[in-house]
Amino acid sequence: MNRCLWSGLICITLFFGTGAAWADSEAEALSVSRIVAVALKNNPGIREAEANIGAAESAVKSVRAQMLPEADFSYGYTSLMEPPSMKVGEEEMQVSHQRTYNWNIAVVQPLFTGFALASKLNISKLDVTSRELEKEQVILDLTRNVKSACYNLMLARRLLSVSKDEVAALSAHRRNAELFYNQGLIRKNDLLQAQVALANSEQQLEKNRTDVRKAEMRLNRLMNRSLALPIHISDDGVGLKPDTVATYDVAALGVEALEARPLMRLLDNGLEQLGITVKLTKSAWYPTVALVGRYEQSGDNPLATDNDYANAYNASITAQFQWKFWMGGKTRAEVAGAGQKIRALEASIEGYRNQIYEEVQGAVLDCQVASGNMEIAERALGQAKENWRITDLQFQQQTALASDVLDARTFLSQADANYYRSVYGYLNAVAGLERAIGRKFIPSIGKP
Repeated sequence: MNRCLWSGLICITLFFGTGAAWADSEAEALSVSRIVAVALKNNPGIREAEANIGAAESAVKSVRAQMLPEADFSYGYTSLMEPPSMKVGEEEMQVSHQRTYNWNIAVVQPLFTGFALASKLNISKLDVTSRELEKEQVILDLTRNVKSACYNLMLARRLLSVSKDEVAALSAHRRNAELFYNQGLIRKNDLLQAQVALANSEQQLEKNRTDVRKAEMRLNRLMNRSLALPIHISDDGVGLKPDTVATYDVAALGVEALEARPLMRLLDNGLEQLGITVKLTKSAWYPTVALVGRYEQSGDNPLATDNDYANAYNASITAQFQWKFWMGGKTRAEVAGAGQKIRALEASIEGYRNQIYEEVQGAVLDCQVASGNMEIAERALGQAKENWRITDLQFQQQTALASDVLDARTFLSQADANYYRSVYGYLNAVAGLERAIGRKFIPSIGKP
């Protein structure tokens, strides 16, 4: 019995010891940039984009194959009820075998397709470029989302810390209030206010715990990890001194965004594809020319090598010319439709260009406002801390009311939360500016 007990304890120890070691390895502190790298490596959206690139590259190979010779082989067997014959005067002569085997090999080489194959090849190459640009857009969006998720998690943890401090402070205040009430120094209303304030603070604490858990799950999902894994971020951004963004040339940033944003390059690529599509549609007006080589055999045995009535084998080379010179205006209508699509896309590009300029200017303004908010929030936090210290001391000396203490604590918690919101709001604004410009990192604007 004792041996079984000891064996069980050893197994449990080994199990939990291994689990703890695994948890420690998983709980390694990661920087924001490292978390972004993990997400870019593991996120399913990246694999989806890469698979789309692979499919587009296969389409290019398929079009190239259409330019190469095509060969086909056919084999047939024919059995007639009566031997085929012909009459010469009164005599009837057999002209072929009653049972015939035949096979042939044909090779077709397209020589001219009215620029159709060349246009298809160029379109398929541009499609590969489009899929690559879509992957760049996925990377840009994912980078922005991961950074935002990191900052939201750090903010949620800071707000949780603020709630814990508030609960601890209000618990101490409630104890003091109970002591003063028992001594007849304060009214019961003051004690009730302290109890209600503590209860409200405890409820907020539980909500903040839930917010932290949700933020962890979202970040784990973006990294394609188990939602239950712990996350420790090494650079929390607190103490950040933001660089000024007022001196940035917004017009220059807008031009850079037009050149760097995958969306604009994707639209330009689509415009080029439509131009080639017009050429592809017009190819129906041209004739097609192909060279056909054929070798065939026909005989009365399975290999078709014996034929008593004709050549057992033959070969030929044929130049095929085909021209559909009338299709009821179908091609003309398709060309006109493609031209309308080009004009529509040009108008869309102009609209997106204005939108990107607006995004860049708005992102710069967000950074400027967030930078100013950090300075204001930092000063307010210092004032709120001093106000809390003085008010709490005055209450101990019975020169301040209990309601003054609660107000001071509320001001301090709010100022504390506002400071952290301003810090991570600034970091989020910087991440938004990076995405608006089309860059993953802007060294001269704060610390991403």
